[in-house]
Amino acid sequence: MIAKNGNKISHDEFKKMTSEDKILNVASGFDTPKGRPQQNILNEIINEADEKVPTRTIGLIRYFQIAAAIAILLLGIRVVPGILSAQQIKTANAEQQEISLPDGSEVFLNADSKLKWNRRKFAEERNLTLSGEAFIDVVKGDDFVIETKLGRVEILGTQLNVYSRNNVFWVSCLRGKVLVKSNSQQQIITPGEMVQLNDGILMKSTSEKIENTASWKEGIFHFEETKLSTIFAELERQFDISVSFKGNGERKATIDFSNKNLKEALDVVCIPMELKYEVENQKIIISEKN
Repeated sequence: MIAKNGNKISHDEFKKMTSEDKILNVASGFDTPKGRPQQNILNEIINEADEKVPTRTIGLIRYFQIAAAIAILLLGIRVVPGILSAQQIKTANAEQQEISLPDGSEVFLNADSKLKWNRRKFAEERNLTLSGEAFIDVVKGDDFVIETKLGRVEILGTQLNVYSRNNVFWVSCLRGKVLVKSNSQQQIITPGEMVQLNDGILMKSTSEKIENTASWKEGIFHFEETKLSTIFAELERQFDISVSFKGNGERKATIDFSNKNLKEALDVVCIPMELKYEVENQKIIISEKN
């Protein structure tokens, strides 16, 4: 087949392209109107393309021609390539994923987490956007930045764990040196140290077992004086279940549980805290013992 830009590509080559590249390839021959982009609209187009790919090649080509035309009309072709270069990895409950970044850095993404970066500019700007939790082994080089909703992390070459969910934000350093910024505050941490956002204040502490903050990579989840509500939320993520707790979620516990066996994990959490539980399909009902 011949794409709109005049370049000849085979049907097999076209099928192997990413949704972004298909839209860009087909869109390259269209005239573009003036206007500024609205990224959320484009993301919807790309997501629709990934979820509703036709089975036949002819339908596939026509589908992405339409998608390209919509993208151009809404955004303007001059800004489309930059936006389409965004790379996103999202994990579901009970799912973890290892990711190799373009510079060779390694990311281990925990369940129910999202990671974004610009794959075309990553060599120049090593920037990530994280929602959830990730362990990152950074290759030495230029500045490496991790943006979260609650704070910014800057590193050169290190191993660290970053957690940013809802209103909870903390960073631990296992190797190297890390600069953490939040709310016009900043802290530098080195191996054995961590920083946490407490009531809007960025506080630094030390731990003799800092490796426990990243033990989830091996399927072991460590909690030190942690609210039961937080522990149950992690159980939901790791086992893709729903937990209904009829009790005081502010109670705190120090425990470790594995994500390999649900019953064992529930026993580890509930028995020491004198809680009882019932399992109904994917729903767990936990309550205080009478």
